[in-house]
Amino acid sequence: MNPYAGGITPDKPWGSKGSAALYGLDVGLQLSPAWSAELDLNDAPLSDRFGSGPIQLYGGALELLRTFTFKSAFAPYVSIGTGVTHLAPPSGIALESRTELMVQPGAGTLINLWESSDRSRAVSLRPDIKVRWTHGWAHAPGNPVDLLYALGLTLSF
Repeated sequence: MNPYAGGITPDKPWGSKGSAALYGLDVGLQLSPAWSAELDLNDAPLSDRFGSGPIQLYGGALELLRTFTFKSAFAPYVSIGTGVTHLAPPSGIALESRTELMVQPGAGTLINLWESSDRSRAVSLRPDIKVRWTHGWAHAPGNPVDLLYALGLTLSF
């Protein structure tokens, strides 16, 4: 389990002005010492450049992580995920609510803070960066690309 907070630099089609906070949660399963699968859910309340209230941008993806040097205190990893991005703008602006397919590759590291003697439980810091590409075939004008950066606290048990 990895609750996290960070930021997002959203692409222009989302109708926001500048970067915003990002909050999320990863829940996963270790498949082997090097491979993990996760469900990543996040929310970003974007500032509306039209002035009518916050634009909620949600993301949900199933991800596969490949961890390197997994038995050390510093374990870098790469990830790839696919899922959906959902835009929920306030009423009265030119944007409409929509859900689109997305892909998000990423990279980060696990920094071990504590581990039980039998290695069954651990606490790690997890800085992470992802690039989320949303396919706008249905509604989006273009294919938005967002930069997501976060710091999480991973609890392994």
